[in-house]
Amino acid sequence: MEENAHADRKMDRRTIYTRKTVKDAMLELLTVQPFEKITVAALCRQAEITRATFYLHYKDINEVLDELLDEALTMAEAASNEMSMEERMEELRKITKRGNIEELRANERLLGPCQRVADDPKYRAVFQDPTLAHYVIRRIYLSERDEMILYFMNHCRLDKNQADRLFMMLVYGLFYVNQSLKWVKDENWYEMQMMINRFMFGGLKELT
Repeated sequence: MEENAHADRKMDRRTIYTRKTVKDAMLELLTVQPFEKITVAALCRQAEITRATFYLHYKDINEVLDELLDEALTMAEAASNEMSMEERMEELRKITKRGNIEELRANERLLGPCQRVADDPKYRAVFQDPTLAHYVIRRIYLSERDEMILYFMNHCRLDKNQADRLFMMLVYGLFYVNQSLKWVKDENWYEMQMMINRFMFGGLKELT
Protein backbone atom coordinates (compact mmCIF):
# COMPACT_ATOMS: atom_id res chain seq x y z
CA MET A 1 0.00 0.00 0.00
CA GLU A 2 2.88 2.38 0.80
CA GLU A 3 4.41 1.68 -2.62
CA ASN A 4 1.10 2.55 -4.35
CA ALA A 5 0.80 5.79 -2.37
CA HIS A 6 4.35 6.72 -3.38
CA ALA A 7 3.52 6.00 -7.04
CA ASP A 8 0.42 8.19 -6.85
CA ARG A 9 2.39 11.10 -5.40
CA LYS A 10 5.04 10.67 -8.08
CA MET A 11 2.39 10.63 -10.80
CA ASP A 12 0.76 13.73 -9.32
CA ARG A 13 4.07 15.57 -9.43
CA ARG A 14 4.65 14.44 -13.01
CA THR A 15 1.17 15.58 -14.02
CA ILE A 16 1.63 18.99 -12.39
CA TYR A 17 5.01 19.40 -14.08
CA THR A 18 3.71 18.43 -17.52
CA ARG A 19 0.69 20.70 -17.33
CA LYS A 20 2.88 23.59 -16.18
CA THR A 21 5.23 22.93 -19.10
CA VAL A 22 2.34 23.04 -21.56
CA LYS A 23 0.93 26.26 -20.08
CA ASP A 24 4.35 27.93 -20.09
CA ALA A 25 4.77 26.91 -23.73
CA MET A 26 1.39 28.45 -24.55
CA LEU A 27 2.39 31.74 -22.91
CA GLU A 28 5.68 31.75 -24.84
CA LEU A 29 3.88 31.19 -28.15
CA LEU A 30 1.36 33.94 -27.39
CA THR A 31 4.18 36.47 -27.24
CA VAL A 32 4.94 35.86 -30.94
CA GLN A 33 1.60 34.90 -32.52
CA PRO A 34 -2.14 35.17 -31.86
CA PHE A 35 -4.00 32.33 -30.17
CA GLU A 36 -6.04 31.53 -33.26
CA LYS A 37 -2.87 30.52 -35.12
CA ILE A 38 -1.47 28.26 -32.40
CA THR A 39 -1.88 24.56 -33.15
CA VAL A 40 -1.51 21.50 -30.96
CA ALA A 41 1.51 20.50 -33.03
CA ALA A 42 3.20 23.86 -32.44
CA LEU A 43 2.39 23.73 -28.73
CA CYS A 44 3.85 20.24 -28.43
CA ARG A 45 7.05 21.32 -30.19
CA GLN A 46 7.38 24.30 -27.87
CA ALA A 47 6.74 22.16 -24.78
CA GLU A 48 8.94 19.34 -26.13
CA ILE A 49 6.26 16.70 -25.60
CA THR A 50 4.42 14.29 -27.88
CA ARG A 51 0.83 14.75 -29.05
CA ALA A 52 -0.08 11.64 -27.07
CA THR A 53 1.24 13.27 -23.89
CA PHE A 54 -0.68 16.46 -24.65
CA TYR A 55 -3.98 14.63 -25.11
CA LEU A 56 -3.35 12.67 -21.94
CA HIS A 57 -3.66 15.96 -20.03
CA TYR A 58 -5.85 18.22 -22.21
CA LYS A 59 -8.64 17.64 -24.67
CA ASP A 60 -7.67 20.69 -26.79
CA ILE A 61 -5.76 23.99 -26.64
CA ASN A 62 -8.90 25.83 -25.46
CA GLU A 63 -8.66 23.85 -22.22
CA VAL A 64 -5.07 25.08 -21.77
CA LEU A 65 -6.28 28.65 -22.26
CA ASP A 66 -9.07 28.18 -19.72
CA GLU A 67 -6.62 26.88 -17.14
CA LEU A 68 -4.38 29.91 -17.65
CA LEU A 69 -7.35 32.24 -17.22
CA ASP A 70 -8.45 30.36 -14.10
CA GLU A 71 -5.00 30.86 -12.57
CA ALA A 72 -4.90 34.58 -13.38
CA LEU A 73 -8.42 35.17 -12.07
CA THR A 74 -7.73 33.17 -8.90
CA MET A 75 -4.70 35.34 -8.16
CA ALA A 76 -6.68 38.55 -8.75
CA GLU A 77 -9.64 37.38 -6.68
CA ALA A 78 -7.54 36.13 -3.76
CA ALA A 79 -6.46 39.63 -2.73
CA SER A 80 -9.86 41.21 -3.36
CA ASN A 81 -11.71 38.54 -1.40
CA GLU A 82 -10.01 39.53 1.86
CA MET A 83 -12.97 41.92 2.28
CA SER A 84 -16.63 41.83 1.38
CA MET A 85 -17.73 43.70 -1.73
CA GLU A 86 -19.41 46.35 0.44
CA GLU A 87 -16.26 46.91 2.51
CA ARG A 88 -13.98 46.95 -0.50
CA MET A 89 -16.06 49.45 -2.45
CA GLU A 90 -16.46 51.73 0.58
CA GLU A 91 -12.71 51.80 1.25
CA LEU A 92 -12.02 52.41 -2.44
CA ARG A 93 -14.56 55.27 -2.45
CA LYS A 94 -12.79 56.93 0.50
CA ILE A 95 -9.37 56.65 -1.13
CA THR A 96 -10.78 58.01 -4.39
CA LYS A 97 -12.31 60.96 -2.57
CA ARG A 98 -8.95 61.77 -0.97
CA GLY A 99 -7.31 61.49 -4.39
CA ASN A 100 -4.03 60.11 -3.08
CA ILE A 101 -2.44 57.94 -5.77
CA GLU A 102 0.18 56.57 -3.37
CA GLU A 103 -2.62 55.44 -1.07
CA LEU A 104 -4.28 53.70 -4.01
CA ARG A 105 -0.98 52.03 -4.91
CA ALA A 106 -0.64 50.72 -1.34
CA ASN A 107 -4.23 49.42 -1.37
CA GLU A 108 -4.62 48.15 -4.91
CA ARG A 109 -6.16 44.93 -3.57
CA LEU A 110 -9.33 47.05 -3.33
CA LEU A 111 -9.49 47.18 -7.12
CA GLY A 112 -11.64 44.48 -8.67
CA PRO A 113 -10.26 41.46 -10.55
CA CYS A 114 -11.21 43.14 -13.85
CA GLN A 115 -8.54 45.77 -13.08
CA ARG A 116 -6.00 43.39 -11.54
CA VAL A 117 -6.34 40.21 -13.58
CA ALA A 118 -2.91 40.61 -15.20
CA ASP A 119 -1.02 41.32 -11.97
CA ASP A 120 1.50 38.60 -12.82
CA PRO A 121 3.42 39.72 -15.95
CA LYS A 122 3.63 36.16 -17.26
CA TYR A 123 -0.12 36.17 -18.02
CA ARG A 124 -0.12 39.45 -19.93
CA ALA A 125 0.32 37.75 -23.30
CA VAL A 126 -3.16 36.26 -22.83
CA PHE A 127 -4.74 39.64 -22.10
CA GLN A 128 -2.89 41.44 -24.89
CA ASP A 129 -4.01 39.05 -27.64
CA PRO A 130 -6.71 40.91 -29.65
CA THR A 131 -8.15 37.62 -30.95
CA LEU A 132 -8.95 36.58 -27.36
CA ALA A 133 -10.39 39.87 -26.09
CA HIS A 134 -14.09 39.00 -26.26
CA TYR A 135 -13.60 35.55 -24.73
CA VAL A 136 -11.38 36.86 -21.93
CA ILE A 137 -13.74 39.73 -21.09
CA ARG A 138 -16.61 37.28 -20.87
CA ARG A 139 -14.67 35.18 -18.35
CA ILE A 140 -13.79 38.24 -16.25
CA TYR A 141 -17.38 39.49 -16.39
CA LEU A 142 -18.78 36.15 -15.21
CA SER A 143 -16.30 35.93 -12.34
CA GLU A 144 -17.53 39.17 -10.74
CA ARG A 145 -21.07 39.51 -12.07
CA ASP A 146 -23.18 38.27 -9.17
CA GLU A 147 -21.52 40.37 -6.47
CA MET A 148 -21.36 43.54 -8.54
CA ILE A 149 -24.95 43.28 -9.76
CA LEU A 150 -26.13 42.96 -6.17
CA TYR A 151 -23.99 45.94 -5.15
CA PHE A 152 -25.40 48.14 -7.94
CA MET A 153 -28.97 47.07 -7.16
CA ASN A 154 -28.55 47.91 -3.48
CA HIS A 155 -26.80 51.25 -3.95
CA CYS A 156 -28.34 52.66 -7.12
CA ARG A 157 -31.96 51.49 -7.02
CA LEU A 158 -31.50 49.59 -10.27
CA ASP A 159 -33.26 46.43 -11.32
CA LYS A 160 -31.20 43.33 -12.10
CA ASN A 161 -31.03 43.90 -15.86
CA GLN A 162 -29.97 47.54 -15.46
CA ALA A 163 -27.30 46.60 -12.91
CA ASP A 164 -26.05 43.83 -15.20
CA ARG A 165 -25.67 46.17 -18.18
CA LEU A 166 -23.96 48.82 -16.08
CA PHE A 167 -21.43 46.29 -14.85
CA MET A 168 -20.95 44.97 -18.39
CA MET A 169 -20.10 48.50 -19.56
CA LEU A 170 -17.53 48.88 -16.79
CA VAL A 171 -15.85 45.54 -17.45
CA TYR A 172 -15.53 46.10 -21.19
CA GLY A 173 -14.29 49.66 -20.70
CA LEU A 174 -11.76 48.75 -17.99
CA PHE A 175 -10.42 45.85 -20.01
CA TYR A 176 -9.69 47.92 -23.10
CA VAL A 177 -8.19 50.79 -21.10
CA ASN A 178 -5.86 48.36 -19.33
CA GLN A 179 -5.04 46.63 -22.59
CA SER A 180 -4.09 49.98 -24.15
CA LEU A 181 -1.73 50.50 -21.17
CA LYS A 182 -0.35 46.96 -21.68
CA TRP A 183 -1.34 46.15 -18.07
CA VAL A 184 1.93 47.74 -16.90
CA LYS A 185 1.53 49.28 -13.45
CA ASP A 186 3.51 52.48 -13.87
CA GLU A 187 2.56 55.97 -12.73
CA ASN A 188 0.28 56.44 -15.72
CA TRP A 189 -1.61 53.24 -14.84
CA TYR A 190 -2.36 54.40 -11.28
CA GLU A 191 -3.37 57.86 -12.44
CA MET A 192 -5.77 56.27 -14.91
CA GLN A 193 -7.24 53.99 -12.23
CA MET A 194 -7.83 56.99 -9.98
CA MET A 195 -9.58 58.86 -12.80
CA ILE A 196 -11.74 55.82 -13.61
CA ASN A 197 -12.69 55.47 -9.95
CA ARG A 198 -13.71 59.13 -9.76
CA PHE A 199 -15.85 58.63 -12.85
CA MET A 200 -17.42 55.46 -11.43
CA PHE A 201 -18.21 56.76 -7.95
CA GLY A 202 -19.44 60.07 -9.33
CA GLY A 203 -21.80 58.21 -11.62
CA LEU A 204 -22.99 55.93 -8.82
CA LYS A 205 -23.72 58.97 -6.65
CA GLU A 206 -25.87 60.46 -9.41
CA LEU A 207 -27.80 57.24 -9.79
CA THR A 208 -28.37 57.04 -6.04
